[in-house]
Amino acid sequence: MARLSMKKMLALACLAALSVSSLAACGESSSSGESSSITTVSAGKLTVGVIDIPPFSSYNNGDPKGIDVSIVKQIAKDNGLEPVWQQATYADAVQSISGGTIDMAIGTIDVTAKRKQAVDFSASTYLDGLGMAAKKDKNIKTISDLEKVDSVGTVDGYLWVEDLRAILGDKLKTYPSSVELKADFDAGRLDVAIDAYGVQVPQFKDDSSVTVALANDHPDKRVAAIVQAPEAAFPYTKGNTSLGDALDKGIKTMRSEGEIVKLLKASGLTEGLAKVADKQYVVPLS
Repeated sequence: MARLSMKKMLALACLAALSVSSLAACGESSSSGESSSITTVSAGKLTVGVIDIPPFSSYNNGDPKGIDVSIVKQIAKDNGLEPVWQQATYADAVQSISGGTIDMAIGTIDVTAKRKQAVDFSASTYLDGLGMAAKKDKNIKTISDLEKVDSVGTVDGYLWVEDLRAILGDKLKTYPSSVELKADFDAGRLDVAIDAYGVQVPQFKDDSSVTVALANDHPDKRVAAIVQAPEAAFPYTKGNTSLGDALDKGIKTMRSEGEIVKLLKASGLTEGLAKVADKQYVVPLS
């Protein structure tokens, strides 16, 4: 009888232990969001290439900041994924995705027909305008004004690069990121720095000697990217519908709830940049 009671006691103890562990497991699952069924380079992780283009994204020595970073963090959290950040540039981001070393990339990457041959794109996040920063006495407002100066710089990978090169020739210098571009402009080695308008407004907000003109206000048919403003989105591995669906759902939710507008305004940008088309605009092949 004593032996039977002891067995019952042991069984009850085991059952209780199993119940506690099951509850703990349930607690862990609910605290970290849904268990992810999304296919990624590393299971349970979302590997993201970060291009330096503040305020949209900045690698920041492995502690990334910016509008795109905030969007991706929220989507990763909602889908039970851990973000893993890698530094990237416009020159290598798409290649890294198609090569399978990262899942996606961030940093004002425009949707183009050429890029869509190698990667897929999420829903659009915001518009991408062309900004021209110059000293006030240069009076730079239009593309034609650029032809009057000696040196112009921009970031490699933008849609307007080749059109500007056709207009400016050797006067145009390209840089791997906004950081190097601004450094040369600040050092006086460039008359005009051309970058995303959303990047330049906060960059020069405290410098009263510099004006930032939005080239899209004066469309020039020689530069297609200012006749029709391109839309930025997140490129990801081609054919990965599980990741694409998660990105689309997250971005559309944040757009409808006004979160992307809040992020733009918090960075000193106009909410007009959030007015993407109902049907995503894809820049055609040139």
